[in-house]
Amino acid sequence: MGNMPTRWARTLLAGLGATVLVPILTLATATTPARAATVPCTSRTTTTPFTAWNDGNSYFTEPGGTFESGTSGWTLKNARVVSGNEPWKVLSAGNAYSLQLAAAGSAAGPSMCIATAEDAMRVFYKAPSSTTSGLLVTIHVTSGVNVADNTYSIGGGANGWRLSDRIMLPDIRDASGQQTVTISFTQVGTGATWQIDDVEIDPWRSL
Repeated sequence: MGNMPTRWARTLLAGLGATVLVPILTLATATTPARAATVPCTSRTTTTPFTAWNDGNSYFTEPGGTFESGTSGWTLKNARVVSGNEPWKVLSAGNAYSLQLAAAGSAAGPSMCIATAEDAMRVFYKAPSSTTSGLLVTIHVTSGVNVADNTYSIGGGANGWRLSDRIMLPDIRDASGQQTVTISFTQVGTGATWQIDDVEIDPWRSL
């Protein structure tokens, strides 16, 4: 593993490690408008997709997060669905697609209501060999008058598919016990192609 950068929110450092995750949490009091079509809080269909990685927690898939049926509800820039699933095919043996982010590419999933005890996410990613390319994962949360962003960076240099660590969702739920969450992915640093697949959220009830 290479050197760990300090704060990606300020600048991208050269020489990123193969699998570097750096959390940055910011909290504001100004409201940010949520997307018009927010996926409501509802019952979740869960699986245990990461048992091979010693993670027996239950997860549900973000809407459109397998990219098997296109990118409805997602906002894309320099990104597109391509052939090639994460190789373990944890959700279905028939899955065959993933999302590719080109240089300066980005993808934001649909805004969705997150309820009590839904607190973390994981995603498969395929990093380029370039150590100066990175993937920025931003979790934007709004609740009442509060806004929070949790930002994680993943460094390039580990060519091939990997599973991210657990990435925590900020908890700023209001009296209703709910908040609105938008998860986005952005290619940063030197331009290089990344792929992501199977965006999964842990309802925490399995812990």
